Formats: sequence, structure tokens, C-alpha cells
Amino acid sequence: MKLPKIIFGISVVLLLVYSGVLLMKYPFVAETIPIHYTAEGPDGFGNKIFLWLGVAVNALLLVFIGWIIWLPQKMFSKNDDYLETSPEKAIKNRQIVLSVVSVIVTLIFCGLSLKEIIP
Repeated sequence: MKLPKIIFGISVVLLLVYSGVLLMKYPFVAETIPIHYTAEGPDGFGNKIFLWLGVAVNALLLVFIGWIIWLPQKMFSKNDDYLETSPEKAIKNRQIVLSVVSVIVTLIFCGLSLKEIIP
């Protein structure tokens, strides 16, 4: 049960570090930033407050994923139709997958706007 929580903790730490960097660099970010890209480059622009939207969406996703990891009995039924040898092993495997997904989601959200805050 520790491994999923450790991996999930990595995503929380990444989000907190990114939020701290954004907070420190926010006054120096240009007022208008690209918020949409195509193959040719940016084609949509918005206010720099949109940088915090990514943090908020990422935090909401982490809350949802964390809820599933910490309270698996609410999300997964304990029946015998799992491919694993036991329901406990099946639930643990799903928790590990969800915690890895949380790290990937956090890296994507943080990476999308990192270019705007660190020139």
C-alpha cells in the first residue's frame, strides 16, 4: 500500500514546486501569453492568469485520483472476476497505475506552461 502513495506523493510535490516557481516568476511573466498552439505556432492568446488555470485543473485531478487511491473500497468492488490472483492484488495494481497516471498528468500540465514562466 505504500508504493502507490509514494508515487502519488511525487506528483503532489511536483505540483507544489511548480506552483512555487510560478508564484515567484508570476510578476515577470508577460501580460499576454499564448494559450493555444497549432503546428505553425501559437494562434490563441490570453491573460497570464490562465497559468493558474492549469494549476487548478491539475490540483482537481490529483484530488480525484488521490481519493481513489486512499479509498479504494469506494471505487473497486471486491468480487472474484479480476485477472489477478486476489482482489487485494488487483486493487493494488490499479492504485499503482493511477499513481503513475497522476505523475504523468502533473508533468504534462506543468510542462505546458513552463516555457512561459522560465524564458
